[in-house]
Amino acid sequence: MSKLDRIDYRILDVLQENGRLPVKSLADLVGISVSPCWQRVKNLEKAGVIRRYTAEIAIEKLQNIQIVLAHVILFRHNRGAYKDFERLAQSIPEIIECYEVAGPFDYHMKLVIAGMDRYNGILEKFLSPELHVEKYYTYVVTRAAKDGRTLRVRDVVSSVSR
Repeated sequence: MSKLDRIDYRILDVLQENGRLPVKSLADLVGISVSPCWQRVKNLEKAGVIRRYTAEIAIEKLQNIQIVLAHVILFRHNRGAYKDFERLAQSIPEIIECYEVAGPFDYHMKLVIAGMDRYNGILEKFLSPELHVEKYYTYVVTRAAKDGRTLRVRDVVSSVSR
């Protein structure tokens, strides 16, 4: 995709606020007519800038949940060990984030679980010998001091681009 202009960034900003907005309302907010607005949105989708449209569900309203952060250190540090670990992490839906990191541990994971019994069951899977987990550290979240799930386009794109 060619370089985005200020209108493209404005479209992204508005859609981040409300992805269900009808194209007519979006065009009005951005200040262009409907047809070019629709075409710009389609171009942003085709280029992969807009990945998907989703609904943010308040799981905690449906069931009691616990957020757990885990730091993992692997015994073996090779691509095969990392791939095995990541394959298991990707297969567990409660692991909503998993990052390979530089520093004193190898992975940082964020889990949303129905209870500590479920966490212990997940942990048992990671302690199998073929995954080479040397140590893990568990941090139970007691309160979210900041929970910004989405990084806003306007907060990371320089004002020159907008």
